[in-house]
Amino acid sequence: MTIPGRVGVVLRDPLPWTESVEVVETAEETGYAAVFVPEISGREAFSTLTGFARSTSRIRLGTGVVTVGSRSPVATAMAAATVHDISTGRMVLGIGAGDIAGRRRVAGSEGLGPIDLVGRYVRLVKRILAGEEVEGDAVFGTSAFHLDLTLESDPPPVWLGALGDRMIGLSGTIADGAILNWCTPGRVSEARALVDRALGATGRDRSSFTLSVYVRANLGLADHVALEALRPMTGLYASIPHYRRQMERMGLGEQAGVAARATESGSPGGVPEDLVRALTVVGGRQDAAARFEEFIEAGADLVLCYPVTALERFSSVLRTVLAAAPNPAVER
Repeated sequence: MTIPGRVGVVLRDPLPWTESVEVVETAEETGYAAVFVPEISGREAFSTLTGFARSTSRIRLGTGVVTVGSRSPVATAMAAATVHDISTGRMVLGIGAGDIAGRRRVAGSEGLGPIDLVGRYVRLVKRILAGEEVEGDAVFGTSAFHLDLTLESDPPPVWLGALGDRMIGLSGTIADGAILNWCTPGRVSEARALVDRALGATGRDRSSFTLSVYVRANLGLADHVALEALRPMTGLYASIPHYRRQMERMGLGEQAGVAARATESGSPGGVPEDLVRALTVVGGRQDAAARFEEFIEAGADLVLCYPVTALERFSSVLRTVLAAAPNPAVER
């Protein structure tokens, strides 16, 4: 299923709970289609989304993403079904491969690459959410299982966190959407073609699939302040090998190399400005709208505005959310 609306928001920072809820309530009031919660080192995603569900009524609620090594497919399906039930059908389950260490925590994963492991995991989760009785799985160490919770709506859609071509293609084969990360519009266009090819091969309609993309943003501040806030995160990802390879494929290899070396030497100020500008957005409302439109014209169905904080965290996140809001005419 696709999500109506073209812009969502990502809430990574573990703000105090009342502040997090205010951000999400503001996002719903100002027209955002969805809020996604990455699961990194802050709050646990499903309980966070349950809290957001109780404070909202329309906005979609997504994990962005939970990894195959963090929970068994049974636990993930149960958690997603619970949020879907509490939110009256607003859950989006984002699943990703995670890092090598995380995948190695899957007891039976030896000999399975990330594509095979994620494919097996997603197929099992989707069967559980569809109400099927599933057999035990030796790879994930799970017993036979049937979900007794009856959902009043269709099961939550499953999206894949996808970086490389093969994972993007897999998303078009077995999932309901994909979450792209650290992309240029050109890369989104490539991903769109890969997804459409996979959808066509399985006889599925394009309208059944949501191609989304994270876009880091710091809005409403002078460019030099916003860029300084965005440099460390850009450099961090440039120093991660699989993200570095993606930057190279997008023609940003030289800048990514400089950024990685600057990060590894503890000098994030050395991350090149042109790399930051190629992958993020700064400025004001018009800048954000123009940048998001580039991604939509390239083939994205949903742009996920990902605030990166500068100065005080809460005001920084809220300022970016309001600056990029689809319908900013709201009094707070």
